[in-house]
Amino acid sequence: MRFEPGYLFGMALQTVPEPRKVARDLFNLNLPRETLWTALTLMVVLATAISVFAGLLFPVDAAQMGPLLSSPILLGLIEAVFMFGLAWAIYLIGRMFGGQGTLSDAITTVVWMEFIFLGLQLLTLILTLFAPGLAMITMLGSAIMFFWVLSQFTAESHGFASTGLVFVSILLFMTVAIFALSFVLVLLGVEPVTLPAPN
Repeated sequence: MRFEPGYLFGMALQTVPEPRKVARDLFNLNLPRETLWTALTLMVVLATAISVFAGLLFPVDAAQMGPLLSSPILLGLIEAVFMFGLAWAIYLIGRMFGGQGTLSDAITTVVWMEFIFLGLQLLTLILTLFAPGLAMITMLGSAIMFFWVLSQFTAESHGFASTGLVFVSILLFMTVAIFALSFVLVLLGVEPVTLPAPN
């Protein structure tokens, strides 16, 4: 594997049709744990920067967001909790069900997924300016791809044969996580987004 833009872009495209092959290639790199944690931290910084940029392009009322989430630093902390928490969840939950994956595999999974989806987020932002309908399709496709790639990488990491069971488990975990995050956001003072009434 070469850490060159063209090569990485090709691997990103290959992730959709052959996710388990890409996962094996990435896991076989056996990168040091410190390197992986650093890469994950970089993903947190980049994701936060994109969130701040999106907020500048499409401002949201600060009163509706709440005083805490109006801070880029706290947005970064939320991104960090999600990414680091997801890595530990992939590792620990997989182990609970008899998987053989390592924490390094789990971190690699999150880093690679974020690398791909940061690009998709940028594409969505650009499309929102010129083709909102296409941007919505891209956003929906990104969400579907997220669960597809996560399921495949997790199954490959832990040696699970059934990707379907992994997919269902991830959906259940994400549902619980979303409800928990929603509760926390309410405590932080974030109000539900209200859509304008139709004319």
